[in-house]
Amino acid sequence: MTDLSEDTKYAVCYPSIPQYKQWENRAEAMGYNSVSQFMTEMIEAGYTQIGGTIAYDEETSELRTQRNELKQELDSARERINQLEEQLYRGERRTILRYLAQRETGASFAEIVQQVIDDTPARVAEVIEEMEGDQIESTDGHYHIESQDSNDI
Repeated sequence: MTDLSEDTKYAVCYPSIPQYKQWENRAEAMGYNSVSQFMTEMIEAGYTQIGGTIAYDEETSELRTQRNELKQELDSARERINQLEEQLYRGERRTILRYLAQRETGASFAEIVQQVIDDTPARVAEVIEEMEGDQIESTDGHYHIESQDSNDI
């Protein structure tokens, strides 16, 4: 325990009344002669545990590494989003937009329908190629669902 001597300096603390009562009870239970002595000991104990220096959790190089990893994850997520958007617009919308972009004078409804019809075999071939092995299988030129579990349909 820290001895209170004549060589001291006055310091003030303003705890709430319930907090002071708690300190007073703890000081008595721990055998301190006064709440001041208890406070002094507790401050010193806390101070020695905290230490006088600031210890950073991570070094700059570790933070850079984490940042780079997160950036790679972000880039991968963006790429995946682009792939999903590409798949989404691979259908009729993409066909219509590409067709109209090539036509300076525009196109009639009948011309757009004919373009979608003409482009369908190529789009269906792409979709089947992506599904083959995972969701469908081909046997003697006929396609079948890979598993008979129809919950995914």
